[in-house]
Amino acid sequence: MATQAMGVYSKTHLIPETALKTFSSNLKGKILEMPFNSNSVASTQKTTAPSTMTGRRDTTEPILGNVDVQGSIALPLDTRACGYMLAMTFGAPTTTAVEGKEGLYKHVFKPSTVQPSFAVEKAFNNNIYALSKGCKVSKIAFSFGGDGELTMNTDVIGCDETFGEAGVATTANPATPVGLNRLNNFNASLKIDGQDTAIATQVTLDVDFGLDNNGYAIGSNGFRTRINEGLIAPTGKLTAFFDDSSFVDKAMKSTTTALEIVLAKGDESMTINIPEVKFARKTPSIDGATGITQELDYSAFYGNNALGTCIQFTLVNNVASYDIFK
Repeated sequence: MATQAMGVYSKTHLIPETALKTFSSNLKGKILEMPFNSNSVASTQKTTAPSTMTGRRDTTEPILGNVDVQGSIALPLDTRACGYMLAMTFGAPTTTAVEGKEGLYKHVFKPSTVQPSFAVEKAFNNNIYALSKGCKVSKIAFSFGGDGELTMNTDVIGCDETFGEAGVATTANPATPVGLNRLNNFNASLKIDGQDTAIATQVTLDVDFGLDNNGYAIGSNGFRTRINEGLIAPTGKLTAFFDDSSFVDKAMKSTTTALEIVLAKGDESMTINIPEVKFARKTPSIDGATGITQELDYSAFYGNNALGTCIQFTLVNNVASYDIFK
């Protein structure tokens, strides 16, 4: 009797590539079994109804279009596993040992000129596998505030997909389960221009990497042959109690502002630095009898800051290295 696949028993593997759609000759320790909430990375192919007439009312065979490989992976936000997705996004970080803390390491991720590629494998529990190769991260998204689960939502664009009964992980190259040290909203704090603030109720962050998804070529059987990099655009929204006019004044005056989101759990942490932000002008509305909040959209950029980037992620944890591409 056939076995129906179930999400609870299925797995998500991430595999770094040495070049687009190309694995290392030695995959030992490189097939990462990720904790995940959902994985919708898949291939789709559009069909077009032809206009051909044959003397009958029956339509002729449909026309097949290009194959689109894309989808989203939601990971539980943590100090360890998310580092592998950040490595897939930015490449290997700069890693140093934390002074005075044996076994702790600091990893700094920031954009570079070349964005790495990787493969995403959905391993279903009925021994069927879907492998999407030549993938790049097109967007990462976060939302902080409230008491719900924190996640790192990652949008992926890929080149091609194979579907069948042969998985990448083998006895010689087994998948490596990745450790999880979950972060919660109560672990979070917010700094604005270096000062701790406790009046924000929600902060969202979307980082769009501006990838070109039109890399189709004649002779590629409808699959993408390349995914070129574009402009990186971090944006988001800050929602806060309307205690005074300080945030609105920043928007009114187009003041460059620094945001820093810190999530700490014991000795481990994730820090997101957005060193140059401008808020869009929006004055608060009165929507009811209770407390008034202010909602300000922001856009990050790079002009002139000490970090030399528009966005930086820093992890402190017990993982010795995220250099998974060599």
